[in-house]
Amino acid sequence: MLGRQEDKLCGIFSALAALSFLCFAQSSSTGNSGMSVAKTTVDKLLKGYDIRLRPDFGGPPVIVGMSINIASIDSISEVNMDYTITMYFQQSWRDKRLAYGELKLNLTLDNRVADQLWLPDTYFLNDKKSFLHGVTVKNRMIRLHPDGTVLYGLRITTTAACMMDLRRYPLDEQNCTLEIESYGYTTDDIVFFWQGGDTAVTGVDKLELPQFSIVGIRLVSREVRFTTGETVEGYQFFTPVQQLKAISEPWCPSTN
Repeated sequence: MLGRQEDKLCGIFSALAALSFLCFAQSSSTGNSGMSVAKTTVDKLLKGYDIRLRPDFGGPPVIVGMSINIASIDSISEVNMDYTITMYFQQSWRDKRLAYGELKLNLTLDNRVADQLWLPDTYFLNDKKSFLHGVTVKNRMIRLHPDGTVLYGLRITTTAACMMDLRRYPLDEQNCTLEIESYGYTTDDIVFFWQGGDTAVTGVDKLELPQFSIVGIRLVSREVRFTTGETVEGYQFFTPVQQLKAISEPWCPSTN
């Protein structure tokens, strides 16, 4: 009797082991299949892709959405008339050359793929010095959507000029801007907009500054036209304005 029970138990364990192995094999097969499709998709998208030409070259301008999450304002200098800010800067646009139908998933790719894709030549007009964070790898993100939408994110620290009127110091209020535009393209090629409208810049409510308080922030967009020979070129400036108010400290004027 005991021998029969042991035989039954051995049979049950053998069946469970076989079932577990089958499930593992199916899972591995599905995972490998998904990776294979993703690899084939990315290879197909990059094959013959010309980084030199913007999306819809010769057609309507590329619509580039922008958003900023402010991580910190590291310093504000009345002496140098500048401020240093660390932020997550995101841009998105549609590139039909990168549309795919093999997968219904978004593809978040290695940041090095960004070097193989067309990117907007966005820069900060009033920048003094900037750097892209690089620990442990370059802090940038590239994500593709099935319809060809590209999401490109960077973690940047920049020191930007802020012209200050100190006549009312130390009870002054300053407006510090971050002016953004395309370096080489005109509005015939690129049109920027604040993605999310008035909520395109976030993180302001969490900032703490030792000598200033942020009164408010507003987003401004304007087009400035320059004449180069007989060609009229239009550029757009996008300015998140940070209104900074000095926190007054007890002080006494000199009697000398």
